[in-house]
Amino acid sequence: MLSQMKKNNEAKTAKFAEILTQLRKEREISQKNAAQDLGISQALLSHYEKGIRECGLNFVIRCSEYYGVTTDYLLGASENRNGIMEDYFSFSDEGGYGNVIADATKAVLDNMISTAGRAPGTAKVLQEYYMLSLYRIALILAKTGALSTEIFSLDRTIGNDLASAAIALINARTAFVEDKSRSGEDAGDSEALKKLIETAENYLLDSFATE
Repeated sequence: MLSQMKKNNEAKTAKFAEILTQLRKEREISQKNAAQDLGISQALLSHYEKGIRECGLNFVIRCSEYYGVTTDYLLGASENRNGIMEDYFSFSDEGGYGNVIADATKAVLDNMISTAGRAPGTAKVLQEYYMLSLYRIALILAKTGALSTEIFSLDRTIGNDLASAAIALINARTAFVEDKSRSGEDAGDSEALKKLIETAENYLLDSFATE
């Protein structure tokens, strides 16, 4: 039994080492810089990534925050990086945009969580924009009777105007963000977001474009 427990611990350490290395390489961070950010020596991080040494719980939590993933994912206990169940956004929506939006929403949340680890400032802007967009959707739900108006503290007209102005301001602020956009195929791009972009652009062209 002790032998089996040892094998299980070794397997867990190896899995953690594999995931730790993978996350760092995905971020294209050198081992030296990652170690510095995580507050340990490069030699110790190298041992962790090779599975030579086991780390403590505090380091697992630090890595979770640094790479924007759950501790369960880091430890190999879950395949889900952000803790959201894969089927959470699944529903029947024949002929509508529901599943496209649902899949893209999960991909956006994944990206925002990942961005929080490497670019907190950008993550904050994304979160503000997403929050205000959902707030405006809530206002529409209230207008159609699908949501109680009692949960709103602000007058809904004022709330909508303020949210619209805030979103416009956020859009203006992004003009000062360094443009790192890419062209061509990128295997790292989310298929769900590609589908959303395609669907949205087709909608815009079909509904608003003039010949």
